[in-house]
Amino acid sequence: MFSELVAKVAEDKGLSPNRIRDMISGLRRVAKALKRPLEDVPADPRWLQPRLARIAPAALGLSPKAWTNILSDSRAALARYGIVERRYNRIDDLTPMWRQLWEIVLASRDPTLRPSLGRFVYFLNRQGVAPQEVSEEHALAYREALALNEISKSPEVAYRAAVNAWNLATRRIAEWPRKTLSLQSRQKIIKLPVEVFASSFHKDLDRLLDRLRRPDPLDPEGPRIPRKPATINQYRRQILRFASELIHAGVSPIQIDSVLVLIDPAMAELGLRHMLARHNDETGRGIAETAGLLRNISRILNAPEETQKRMADLARRVGIRMQVGMTRKNRERLRVLQNDDKLQNLLLLPDRIFGRTSGRSKGYTTALAREDALAIAILLVCPIRVKNLAEIHLERNLHRPGDGCVFLVFEDNEVKNQRPLEFELPRDVSRMIDRHLSSRVPELCPPGTPWLFPRRDGRGPIDPNQLSSRLARRIRRETGLEVNAHLFRHLAVMVWLDANPGGYEAARRLLGHSELSQTLNMYSGLEARSATQEFARVIAQKKSRKR
Repeated sequence: MFSELVAKVAEDKGLSPNRIRDMISGLRRVAKALKRPLEDVPADPRWLQPRLARIAPAALGLSPKAWTNILSDSRAALARYGIVERRYNRIDDLTPMWRQLWEIVLASRDPTLRPSLGRFVYFLNRQGVAPQEVSEEHALAYREALALNEISKSPEVAYRAAVNAWNLATRRIAEWPRKTLSLQSRQKIIKLPVEVFASSFHKDLDRLLDRLRRPDPLDPEGPRIPRKPATINQYRRQILRFASELIHAGVSPIQIDSVLVLIDPAMAELGLRHMLARHNDETGRGIAETAGLLRNISRILNAPEETQKRMADLARRVGIRMQVGMTRKNRERLRVLQNDDKLQNLLLLPDRIFGRTSGRSKGYTTALAREDALAIAILLVCPIRVKNLAEIHLERNLHRPGDGCVFLVFEDNEVKNQRPLEFELPRDVSRMIDRHLSSRVPELCPPGTPWLFPRRDGRGPIDPNQLSSRLARRIRRETGLEVNAHLFRHLAVMVWLDANPGGYEAARRLLGHSELSQTLNMYSGLEARSATQEFARVIAQKKSRKR
């Protein structure tokens, strides 16, 4: 335990007083960051890694450099007593073959190679592996060594970064071994390639989806409302995945010759049981949605009444309770933002990033920071869904009537619930947009790119999930706060209701909800803090009244 390490360090005659002080300080500060006493912190890398990886230095009021020094001092204490291996990172530690290659990398000054590849090179050198002999097995051994010796960074991330850097070196460094390493897949593939299924099944699936995409208005038993393209694509993925589940469960692909096979009661139960078995016989959102889709397909295809009843019964048995209000995780994250200082830290983040980068020369890192800051600035005043944020088109969605005002506008066909949205952007945000657009080329996209948040080739908008992940990482690194793109919608309502308890109709309009009940279901109780504070004030006034 860390308490035992502290005792060992304090009595170590082989260390200088300054080194003793630094190691003990590092151990104590790591324990404090973990919110545990020293005697409750195991000196075990596998225990420390996932917990320390989640800590953002900004949340502790530390710079990244200060946190790195603390971790380094703590790891040095573990290495001192053989719990982890000492690091070998001097050029003299390398054999002649590796040293020659590594000096070429250093001389190239390639910023993408040195950070990720260095430790891998020193590991291979220590293992006695020659450059031409390196294989995937050595990369996996490196991952295992990281798991045993790293206390904060993810071994999986470091392993993948090392393999990618190795492959990059084969393209950029002429003297590097001409051997490409493959990465071990992290995914367990369930959905099989489309070629596995019979052509009759594909044709039947296409007919079903086309019926949902363009319903016949005169068909008394068909669907009446056309499904969106995104919904159609989701249905296709879910149906193909369920058909794959049946094959994994032992059904021959030849047997799956139509969509009707999937809603055969025996087949449906077999597939759902196979899905449940992979999740310890516990249902989840994916299983519930699949069962619900099978139930709906049985109705759309006008299956026999007994089949429809069985599909409805299966969907009910694996169904999950509808979410009432926000999740516990989101409530916890919002609770942190009820602290005025932390909320202020988030509100001022876009201006802080733009101010910090204003004097810098143009470069990819600077442009990317500004793009992230701009996205955060928009979300703070326009609580839109991340898909709409990612797909902002400079001409279609940003309207400039000519009086200096800028409006962010989404038509009904661009919004999830077909309700148009319109926001007038504050002047500081519109100026931020103009500053970013004037400086983003060519680092982020080609000239003339019409998207505010484009792909790097300029041929379309950025993927919403990619943008959301980037923003969450940026906010965590800069402020220590756990805020994803969707949390801005919850934050907007919290701030509004805190200032206007009971103001749900305005909150509904702010988010673009179709029904007030939807807003009430999600956010009821968010104004509790202001309400309880006001109630406490009333009680205090009554207590202070003279009798």
